[in-house]
Amino acid sequence: MTRSHRSPRRTLSAVSLVLLCGAGAACHRSPQDKARPPFSAAEDVVALDPSTPGPMKFSTTEATAGDPLPLPPVTARVSTVESLTAPSFAPLAGRVVNLNVRLGDRVAEGDRLIEVRTSDLPTLQHERRAAELAIRTRKAVVERIEKLVEARAASQNELTVAQSELDEARLAAQMAAEKIRSLSIKTAGATSYWVLANRAGTVVQLDATPGKQVGPDGDKPIATVADLEDVLVLADVAQRDAPALTPGRTAEIRFPDGAAVGISGTIESVSDVVDPERQTVPVRVRVKNDRKLLRPNAFVSVFFMPPGEATVVGVPASAIVSDGARSVVFVETAAGTYQRRHVEVGRQSKERAEVLSGVRAGERVVSSGALLLLNALDVEG
Repeated sequence: MTRSHRSPRRTLSAVSLVLLCGAGAACHRSPQDKARPPFSAAEDVVALDPSTPGPMKFSTTEATAGDPLPLPPVTARVSTVESLTAPSFAPLAGRVVNLNVRLGDRVAEGDRLIEVRTSDLPTLQHERRAAELAIRTRKAVVERIEKLVEARAASQNELTVAQSELDEARLAAQMAAEKIRSLSIKTAGATSYWVLANRAGTVVQLDATPGKQVGPDGDKPIATVADLEDVLVLADVAQRDAPALTPGRTAEIRFPDGAAVGISGTIESVSDVVDPERQTVPVRVRVKNDRKLLRPNAFVSVFFMPPGEATVVGVPASAIVSDGARSVVFVETAAGTYQRRHVEVGRQSKERAEVLSGVRAGERVVSSGALLLLNALDVEG
């Protein structure tokens, strides 16, 4: 025995037809009435027959022009502003012997951060002292030759050579002193030095513990100080949402629990390149952080606000149905007459949807029962 199989779409259409016709009304009609459905459908238009009302009522809502829907919130990370951040490195290889700060401490420019013991410092100091000693020696030679020249016991050429050697000694001493000065350290005895803060601010990174080997070959600084009056919020935005973002637009910052604390920032840049791993577009938001509520490395939620001058047509989300290939709404063109329109849908929320084309502001769309009208067209088709 072979069973016939009906497609889900055909079954749904049949159910829709019953609802449109009215189950109770069909029981009291003549055979001629039963053969005539209470609606007509031609191409994209469904017209209800007012003489045979069914139990299904269609609600309509006016399409309105208004602000675009905000982008969905994006999880982002707080970071420091590069121009307000100053790293400190260990310029001479050695071992950490003392820490004068902890992560989060506030420091002034030039404050001592980390003490390092090294064997390279005595060598540099020896070079400087040797150069200073050479200056005294060469100076004494020049003075002696000057007296000999006055007594005609030495030539002018010998004096010129001695003065040249004195100049070389002075240059060597200057270079030795500049070499130590360029390290931006403060010596602590013959074999130790302090790494100093290069600016005032907060210690936002610390990579030093007593006994750790440090030096100029490290892949990151041993300490970083940043001014947190301004911070960056780094967000990875979906590619489809990136075109709507432009530098200068406002973004609202909230904590992960969704609490709004009155923090807003300005989009500083929208990357022209897609992140190859996340397949997202990096966006930088500059935020004024006077209250120090945003801390580096914290995660926050970013809400990108729509531009004030932009308007889009909005309809209830329930008005949007699909015919399988495209999105559809039904527009009420007259009492009881509904026209199918293919539309381009923008962003959607649970209650509203943006319609970028296909519907004009002021037109009334079916907000309840649109799927029944779509199935009525399928039945007649």
